[in-house]
Amino acid sequence: MTAALRHRHISLDSNQLCKPAAQRWRYGLLALLVACLAIAGAILPRVWRLLDIFDHLPKMAWMQSLLAQSPVLSWSLMLVWGTAVSLALIATLALHWHWRGAVLVAGLTLWAVLWYVHMPNVDQCHALYDTSTACNTWQWVFSLSLALGTAFYMFAIFLLGLFALGLLFTRPGELSEDTPEE
Repeated sequence: MTAALRHRHISLDSNQLCKPAAQRWRYGLLALLVACLAIAGAILPRVWRLLDIFDHLPKMAWMQSLLAQSPVLSWSLMLVWGTAVSLALIATLALHWHWRGAVLVAGLTLWAVLWYVHMPNVDQCHALYDTSTACNTWQWVFSLSLALGTAFYMFAIFLLGLFALGLLFTRPGELSEDTPEE
């Protein structure tokens, strides 16, 4: 009976100790997210250069002419495809889709890159439309979307690294519970 009481007493203490640990994890993940935003801001020019390289890939004339018929619609759908990749990545991490999520993310990423290669360049907005405010807004939205997407991808990569190391969502006493009590 004393062993049962002692075990119960230990589990109460470990539960009380886990609450501050959970808060530390939340603060740690928030700090990681802020760090990813800062890193994304630093590497954003390289991401723009990568997109310029994608823009110079060979194009399918039929798709390019189809998207050029309605530039605003193709720019809007580009934002949708980029958001879909981020949402699929969230679902893969949160719902543990494993290989199905990886295939979904890869497929959506391929579709988004294919769309980006064939859509009219956002810089052409000023030549196509006389409204400079709308064109500046489009360029600002694309830059913001790319920065947030880059930060989120980096955050997901860091989370996957922590999962791989087994450091995320393990409680301090969880590793030592397998040892027999004396």
